[in-house]
Amino acid sequence: MIYNAGRKIMPSAGCVLLGASCGANIADYVTRKVVEDGKPFDPVKVVAQVLMYPFFIGSVPTHSEIRLANSYFYDKSTCLLAWRLFLSEKEFNLDHPAANPLAPGRGGPPLKCMPPTLTVIAEHDWMRDRAIAYSEELRKVNVDSPVLDYKDTVHEFATLDVFLKTPQAHACAKDIAIWMKKYISLRGHEFSY
Repeated sequence: MIYNAGRKIMPSAGCVLLGASCGANIADYVTRKVVEDGKPFDPVKVVAQVLMYPFFIGSVPTHSEIRLANSYFYDKSTCLLAWRLFLSEKEFNLDHPAANPLAPGRGGPPLKCMPPTLTVIAEHDWMRDRAIAYSEELRKVNVDSPVLDYKDTVHEFATLDVFLKTPQAHACAKDIAIWMKKYISLRGHEFSY
């Protein structure tokens, strides 16, 4: 058990890392580092991850990056600015491992060592193709890696305040909870939603 001020806050047997948008990149990057080091963050073990519309990018544009480059909340120029602010000038590279988990020569652990990974994507998100490609590569090496694709949605459709009451946001929250429950329950812990 993990305790905070004497209260049990979570079992030490495992946790699911969840991140939305750039938080999905952080969740994936942290998970890769944990897997690469070969030891959990004592006493926490990452048993699965949920990547909600990850902020993945790369040096070679995908079909969705070309087709949706100037649409909705995050267009290409805004995303490039975000990556320039995140990475130092010396490190700036759209194929940096935090930006592109499938970059050639990315280093880190083999994909087959990654935990089960649920990926949530939005129909009108210009970063969707790269998230799908990552999930496909995980499945090729037998990692449970489903993609939940929500129609009539944009980046952050399930986390941005203005969209929280939409049917898609509600469905997404339920779908994630059902998937996460599978990985928590397998380890003998209770999970409710």
